[in-house]
Amino acid sequence: MTFPNPNSTNLLITEPFGSGAGGEYITLPIPVPSQIGTTPNQASFTDGFPPSTMTPEASGGEPPFGQDFNGLLYMITGNVAALAAGAFPAYSAARSTAIGGYPAGAVLANASGNGYWINASGAANTTNPDSLGTGWLPLATTGRTDITLASSNVTLTAAQGAAPVLNFNGTLGANITVILPTWEGAQWVVANTTTGSFTLTVGTVAGTGVVVPATGFAAPTSVYCDGLNIQNTGVSTAGLAPLASPTFTGNPAAPTPLTSSNSTSIATTAFTKAAIAAALNGYAVLASPTFTGNPTAPTQPGGTNNATLATTAFVQSAIGSAAVAQKSGTFTCNNGQVSVAFGVTFPSIPRVFVQWNYASPDVGWIVPGSITTTGFKYQSGNSGTCLWFATTA
Repeated sequence: MTFPNPNSTNLLITEPFGSGAGGEYITLPIPVPSQIGTTPNQASFTDGFPPSTMTPEASGGEPPFGQDFNGLLYMITGNVAALAAGAFPAYSAARSTAIGGYPAGAVLANASGNGYWINASGAANTTNPDSLGTGWLPLATTGRTDITLASSNVTLTAAQGAAPVLNFNGTLGANITVILPTWEGAQWVVANTTTGSFTLTVGTVAGTGVVVPATGFAAPTSVYCDGLNIQNTGVSTAGLAPLASPTFTGNPAAPTPLTSSNSTSIATTAFTKAAIAAALNGYAVLASPTFTGNPTAPTQPGGTNNATLATTAFVQSAIGSAAVAQKSGTFTCNNGQVSVAFGVTFPSIPRVFVQWNYASPDVGWIVPGSITTTGFKYQSGNSGTCLWFATTA
């Protein structure tokens, strides 16, 4: 059998048959109940054209009404033209009642005009899909739903939930849960573009939900409904760390920042060791240090004898002290008092001895209390040369 080409321009039905017929030339709508006994010879969806229109006139029959033909063809071709133009019918309470509910698999256009509903209940369905009627699922829906959140939970309508992309914005004043429809198998791409230090969860009335991080459209969260709960789409969060305040285990790794970095970047062990080494550069180790340059230390008092570091000043003083442990010399007397200088500084007041250098005796003496670390005074009774000897030994 050869079928006509439905795309042929000559065969396209673009408007109902008899669309220009006047009121008296067309019956609209063709009645559903039988018109036998009500309007003789009138057609109905129950009887079609009644038997009286198929009885020979000689036997009392009457011809059918031309208005019925126009009306019937108008209704048929009107629906055909709409379907040929791609228009699916929307939900109609009157149609639902007339047919006893939409059959399983029925497809209806949604009220928003951006998608369709399919009756997945497996039975005649009298509920309204645009009001979250039971058994209806969104089918081939496009578009995005934008919802502004604040401090209260929000339940999506059927039209809002039918969009495959959900964007939640606004400033959160509390932890918020957005209630999604419990459409088994329904999937959503959820973007959290909110601000505020609170969490956003998408869930259902009776089931569990999924926390959506505030990563915006750059990293949205894909979820689906299993008929009761909202789940991550094909992604298990088991073993994954949350974005906020994660607690890592095992051996977590991260890129090592530059040693000069001073920011909120994660500091790895390599960064820490390099930073410590840089900070301690120029410092000596505690055990067996090797100093450079001109290291200094406090100079200890003379006579110190322990493990304290000896400075050059301490050493020079110690050497000087050893060098002046004893000293001798001469001085000339003029039968009077004379001041004698050692020429060095003893580390302490020395003992001093004086000897007259001539045969005749001298009745001189060291002036009491005159001995210092640098010299002494002598009272002579003769004129001449004296020898002196000073020692701290």
